[in-house]
Amino acid sequence: MTAFRLSPALLTLALLTGCAGYQVRYDYDVTATFARYKTFDYYTSKKGTGGTSSLMDTRVKAALERELQTKGYVLETKADPDFLVTYYPIVRERRYRTTTHVGGYWGWGFRPFYGGVGTSVSQVHSYKEGTIVIEIVDFKTNKLIWQGAADGALTGLSDPEDANEVVGRAVHDILAKFPPK
Repeated sequence: MTAFRLSPALLTLALLTGCAGYQVRYDYDVTATFARYKTFDYYTSKKGTGGTSSLMDTRVKAALERELQTKGYVLETKADPDFLVTYYPIVRERRYRTTTHVGGYWGWGFRPFYGGVGTSVSQVHSYKEGTIVIEIVDFKTNKLIWQGAADGALTGLSDPEDANEVVGRAVHDILAKFPPK
């Protein structure tokens, strides 16, 4: 029987690939009447830890407007809107450890029993994990009624074209459950 063993290089690649995706979550006020909301505007939140550029801010805002307008909501900047929306990044430093074993063997063979000395080398790697958070507040009551996030959506976006695609998809996926049925 042959044992399968993942090499350190493949393990590192698997860990980095796992960091490239995102997970969507959402929550909402079950007592809110979402059917009455037709117009929206933005408000500025002091939440989040920063870590994104104004270009990323522009990407997120454009994707957010596109998704809300696709759902039939109208951006209202001159009169009172039905709801306010904000978005912000949360950027955290994450770490993972890799260990490489070099040498060291034991076995049974030509000589009755043989072995050798080995060593292990461990390294700690770090990366920034970025999350997009979207919040929706009822304008009249100033009460949070809906919140969604894509954990990891802003992670590893070094190419502008990839960033446009991933951010657009993440905002779409976050708002897929808005409004709740």
